[in-house]
Amino acid sequence: MASISRDGGGRRRIQFIGADGKRRAIRLGKVPQRVADSVCCKVEALAAASHAKTPWDTETAAWVGGLDATLYAKLAAVGLVPKREDTGTPTAPTTLGGFMGQYIGGRTDVGPRTKNNMEQASGNLVRFLGADKPLNDISPGDADAFRLHLLGRLGENTVRRHLGRCRQFFRAAVRRRLIQENPFADLRGITVKGSSPDRIFFVTREMAAAVLEACPDPEWQLIFALSRFRTLGLAVD
Repeated sequence: MASISRDGGGRRRIQFIGADGKRRAIRLGKVPQRVADSVCCKVEALAAASHAKTPWDTETAAWVGGLDATLYAKLAAVGLVPKREDTGTPTAPTTLGGFMGQYIGGRTDVGPRTKNNMEQASGNLVRFLGADKPLNDISPGDADAFRLHLLGRLGENTVRRHLGRCRQFFRAAVRRRLIQENPFADLRGITVKGSSPDRIFFVTREMAAAVLEACPDPEWQLIFALSRFRTLGLAVD
């Protein structure tokens, strides 16, 4: 657990127990309480990962990737993050987990839903290959194996969406000159298909009445009713 201590003059510091069992401190200086709370939460996540010897989660990796040189150096000094040779310039990520966290965290041009979809695809890939997998070691064979892995767990169209996003991720890595080739570039069959006829299901009036009864509030009842009963000048079943 990490905690916040107050020093004189409104200065704050974060204390935590390192992986070696020793108490460490990060002096933040004069910062608002909300900033101290936010940093404390991330320090706790970094310390937990260090204790368990597990990779950072995507959100934590993205946060670390966006840190300024001053705070990054303070975290590096207590062993929570690797040291940078040049603290004025963030190092380019060389592992899958580091790249995915930095890339998704930097996509400020997309909405919450799109970012959530990207995080799902990224999370599946990181869990399959490992966060510490070097970007340069990811091969087209890994992409093929990942596809087969997903097909055993998810629907075909969901798999196609995930693979399409992975192709997008590695295209960005190529453009940043982190890797030479996109391992997902030649993967075929990742275009999302139309709805399969065998998945079409007719909702009868009796079923609709039961769903309306179970809706939690009038807003959900309206959403469902419009989805089931609205027509374009056609008779309602």
